[in-house]
Amino acid sequence: MMTTTTTTARPARRRTAVALAATALALSFGLEAGGTAMAAPASATAAAKPKFQMPFKCNTHWQINTWGHNPAIDMVVKGNTGSSGKPVYPGYKGKVVQAYTNKGAGNVILISHGGGWYTAYYHLKDKPTKYVKVGQSVAAKKQIGRIGATGSNSGDWAHLHYEQRYLAKGTPTEKHRKPVHFNGKSYTGKNKQWKDVVSKNC
Repeated sequence: MMTTTTTTARPARRRTAVALAATALALSFGLEAGGTAMAAPASATAAAKPKFQMPFKCNTHWQINTWGHNPAIDMVVKGNTGSSGKPVYPGYKGKVVQAYTNKGAGNVILISHGGGWYTAYYHLKDKPTKYVKVGQSVAAKKQIGRIGATGSNSGDWAHLHYEQRYLAKGTPTEKHRKPVHFNGKSYTGKNKQWKDVVSKNC
């Protein structure tokens, strides 16, 4: 960009910058510059996202926290009365693409649900291949592990760290985390808590 020592051009440039910023903001909200709603790409629409359910037994009650790592969430039994050993399920059919142990995350499983959508499960109690193997197809209510406190990031607190990720091509990482939805409802926002959420993985 060329520079200038004059001051007369600055207001015009400022107005241009503001206009460009406003246009970019409008586009980011799915609007044309004139304010007309634009159709989002099919890959980004809510309809493209699987109808995820909670990764727990039907009609069980859970507490959800986002803490400071939103949009990832942590889940424990309602009231945090003890969650160690509780079974974990995918909440939607898919295929296991990764099962490994990480220093911070502990025992981890990553499942692909098709269309670029994935779910990740951290701190699992048992060896990640105890219940499933990489490449195995799993149903929504197929047990894949148990809640645990493995990994240095667990704080020795038994809970399930859970993520919903999206990446059209390739294998997603934590950079590709998206707001979590269960049964069509969003659970997202920094330092948010939901004290009693009922699993509809029935």
